[in-house]
Parts: sequence; C-alpha cells; structure tokens
Amino acid sequence: MELWAFILLGVGLVFIALEVFFPSFGVLGTLAATAIISGGVLAFKSEGSVFFIYLGTAFVLGPTVAVAGLKIFPKTPIGKALTLSGSTFDPAEAAAGGGEGYEALLERSGVAQTPLRPAGKVMIDGRKIDVVTRGELIERGRRVKVIRVEGNRIFVAEDKS
Repeated sequence: MELWAFILLGVGLVFIALEVFFPSFGVLGTLAATAIISGGVLAFKSEGSVFFIYLGTAFVLGPTVAVAGLKIFPKTPIGKALTLSGSTFDPAEAAAGGGEGYEALLERSGVAQTPLRPAGKVMIDGRKIDVVTRGELIERGRRVKVIRVEGNRIFVAEDKS
C-alpha cells in the first residue's frame, strides 16, 4: 500500500508538470490533485510514519516541480513561441518619463480632450497626454496650462489668459 501511495504521488507530480507545459484549463491540475490526495489517503492507511514522509515529500516536490516547469517552459519551442524575450520597454525611455522628457511641456498650453476629474487627457502640440489637476474639475474643451511635472505626472490648471 505504501508503494501505491508514492506511485500516485509521482503520477500527480507528472500531471503538475504537464499542466505547466500544456494548459488544460484545470483538467490536468484536477487530476494531479486527485492523484496526490489519493496517495495521501493510502499513506494515511499505512503505518503512521509513512504518512508524514509522504506529506513532507509532497510539500517539497509539488512546488519544486511547478517552479522547475515554469523555469524550463520559456526555453522550450512552445514556450519560445508563447513568451516574449527581452525587455518590453526601453529603459532609457522609462527613465526619461516617456522618452521625450515631460519637462519640456512645462508652461505649455493645450486643450482638455476629456473632462479632467481630476485626471484626463489633454492635447498639447498635437500630442495626447495623460494629466492630472490639483483637484479642481476642468470641463472638456477648456484651455489648460502645464504647471508642474513630477517624473511622469503632469499637473495642469485652467489657463486664464
């Protein structure tokens, strides 16, 4: 009976690995859980120490197999086709706060494209930009002026001039 418990544990671990490589919308995961739990029941019916050895093995190997599968998956042909390689953004652009440097927008004027409540979009020099106000509400179509830039946050106020 102890042997069958550990065979079911092995089958469960194989199903976990297969779930990583072939997403089955939970079918393989359910089979893995069923096999591992069934093995646990068989181990429980055996001698007392077998159950604790089984639990320790399952708690160590289960996550180990899942993590190893996730580490190996991107290196497989299917994984290469389904995952992106490299960075999805330019670090220099991120450091500059959008690439062109929002500091250049300081004191520029534009037109609110959406109601600013307090966040919204403004058109400045033919470019749609996400902005925030200091808390006031500004209607769509009103002229606004960039009053402050903090990293990638652009603060505007209604342009009274």
